Amino acid sequence: MDLRIVKTRELIVEAFFDCLRTMNFPQVTVKHMTQMARINRSTFYKHFEDKYQLRDYVLNGILEDFETNLETDFLFEKDLEDETYVQKLELSLENFRRYKQEYEILWNQLLLGRNLFEEMIEAGAAKLEQQIRQNPGIRADRKKIAGWYARLLMNNLFVSVRWWFSQQEPFGAKEMARMIIRHMSHGTIPTLLGK
Repeated sequence: MDLRIVKTRELIVEAFFDCLRTMNFPQVTVKHMTQMARINRSTFYKHFEDKYQLRDYVLNGILEDFETNLETDFLFEKDLEDETYVQKLELSLENFRRYKQEYEILWNQLLLGRNLFEEMIEAGAAKLEQQIRQNPGIRADRKKIAGWYARLLMNNLFVSVRWWFSQQEPFGAKEMARMIIRHMSHGTIPTLLGK
C-alpha cells in the first residue's frame, strides 16, 4: 500500500480516537474527525464511506491483531505455577497493556452495533475452543464442553484485565499473572489468606 495512504489512514484513525476521548461515538461526525485530523472531507471519503466503516476498520484491525497474538500454548501446561506458565500469561497481559488506552476507550463506548469487549472475548474463546477440539488426546465427550471452558477462560481473563486497568496504582503484568494463577490454582479465600 502507498505510504501516503497508510499515513492518511493513521491520521484519520488517530482523529477518531481523539474524538472518542471527548465525546460518545453516536455524537462523533465526519466533520469532527476531519477538523481534528486537519484534512478536508473529500480526503476522509477517499478512505472511508462514513464513520461506521471507519469504526469497523479500527475494530476489525484490533480483533485481527488480538487473535494473531493470543497465546494458546498455556492450554498444554500441566503445572499452572510453573514459571513458564507465568511468563506466557505475563506476555499476554503485556500485549493487553500495550493497547490499554485504545481498549479502554473502545470498551466504554456505545459503538452502535459493535461491542469490542464482547467481540474480543468471543474471538479469543473461538481460538481456544479450536485448540481444545483439535487435541487428539482429549476424549470426544470432553470436547463437547470445549466451548464452555474456552469462554470461561476468556471471560475471566477479560474481567481481570478490565479490573487491572481500572486500578489507580496499577501493578506489573507479572504480579497480575501470578494473582490470576494463584486464584486458578487455589481458589479465592485461600489465595486471599496467602495460602
